[in-house]
Amino acid sequence: MTKNKKRRRPINVLMIDDDEGLSASIKNRARRHNVIITNATNFKDGFRELENNTKYQAVILDGKAPMSPEQPKGTEAENFVHEAILKLRELELLHERTLPFCVHTAWYVQLEPSLRNRAKIFDKKKTAVDDNMMEAMFEHLHQAIGKLEETKIKQQHPEVFEFAEQYLDDEDNAFLISLLSPKLSSKREDLMNRLGFIRRLEESILNVYCKECLKMDPMLFGQGKDTPGRGKDLIDHIKVKKLAPLHISFMTYVIYSTQSIAINHKAPESSEYYNYPITIYTVQTFINALLDIILWVRTSIDEAVS
Repeated sequence: MTKNKKRRRPINVLMIDDDEGLSASIKNRARRHNVIITNATNFKDGFRELENNTKYQAVILDGKAPMSPEQPKGTEAENFVHEAILKLRELELLHERTLPFCVHTAWYVQLEPSLRNRAKIFDKKKTAVDDNMMEAMFEHLHQAIGKLEETKIKQQHPEVFEFAEQYLDDEDNAFLISLLSPKLSSKREDLMNRLGFIRRLEESILNVYCKECLKMDPMLFGQGKDTPGRGKDLIDHIKVKKLAPLHISFMTYVIYSTQSIAINHKAPESSEYYNYPITIYTVQTFINALLDIILWVRTSIDEAVS
């Protein structure tokens, strides 16, 4: 199952579990799934670690563990996990920080009824012998963190995603989420991939403009013998007819041309465009321009309807 997954960014998880031997084993297994675990043996120390370090993106709670380092071993109460969940919620409210969590317990049968609607629970007795069950726990954390990041991005750009979710397909929405992720790599290969995403999204967005505002089939552009490609023909049409503000016309052309030079039609070594310089700031500029294009199309649709 793991072999078929694309490599993910590692996630940092705090685990609160007093069984240090088991915790060490889980840490080793977690690395294979891009999960970096730090362990605390009691809730007081774990809570302090969460307060002092924002690197943690999720929490794994034991079903029963000491609330403090002073608590004698063997006196852990069944209400530990419920109290721990309440404390996590308090931390979230106090610091405006959402922390996905799950419960990993040997007391699955006893705790499951009371946690059924409060937390995802994993049985230690099963994860200890079944790698698929252990992987399912790590997968749950990856997905919970992924959804959290996606939600934050959408909340930061409500108008953009109101448009995207109505007019763009799921794959284009995924590209848009990826582009707006705060972790932008400066590696040339990654930057070139993002340029490709930007160019594809530009084409999809302009197709929406063509259908909704011009009431035309985008496939009609670029059909003449002496005309440029479909995308360039549509961009030229918008420019010549002065259908968009100057900066929108300019940026649609720059995105199209730069991507064509840098990716689609690789220039020969003798050309001034060979190994065209692309930096993280180039890509960020194009991302901002793409958002501006989306808002222009969205406004144009609203005006066409009214």
